[in-house]
Amino acid sequence: MWRAIPKFCRTNTYLLNGHQEITNLKKIDSKYIVIEVDEKDIDKLKIANKDRGKNAIRNKVISRLESPAWKGLAVIDQTNDAIAYIAWIITDSIPYFEEFGVYLKEKEFLLKDGYCVPKYRHQGLHTRMEQERINYCIKQGANAIFIQIDNSNKKGIKSVLGNGYKFYSQNYVIQWPIFNIFRSFKGFVKNPFRKVIK
Repeated sequence: MWRAIPKFCRTNTYLLNGHQEITNLKKIDSKYIVIEVDEKDIDKLKIANKDRGKNAIRNKVISRLESPAWKGLAVIDQTNDAIAYIAWIITDSIPYFEEFGVYLKEKEFLLKDGYCVPKYRHQGLHTRMEQERINYCIKQGANAIFIQIDNSNKKGIKSVLGNGYKFYSQNYVIQWPIFNIFRSFKGFVKNPFRKVIK
């Protein structure tokens, strides 16, 4: 029943620029490696996201792999070749983020949707992946890196501020699970049927 009820929240956008590559990376178990994922990893991605439901697999795996604007980085557990953590980088301007008033220019990136598989939590993978994503963007010549954090996620906000991000903007978001909607409220009101990959 809760899926039929729209919910509203505030999402903060933060900006990082003029940053150097991070060399003192968070130490994680040596069984883990970080790779860039592509279509050959789709089965592993589906398994990693299975607890998030079919909509997540369709919208956060398949549609992203089909779009050249999305790059996925994953932490792989080498003992079983499973994905322990998946996180995404948006490399080109897309409708989802444009609704928040930000149009990515060349060498600007947005970090989106980090997810740790439950059994791999509390091992430092989140911190390490945030560093790995920043370094990925810097190696691509990033002039600006954006990230979005829910306003209620105080721990996440503290983390991004600790990585050097500065507050950029705040927007109201509509979440409507039954219709698989997570969008800027203003963008949704303006064009409720617009299809966005998020």
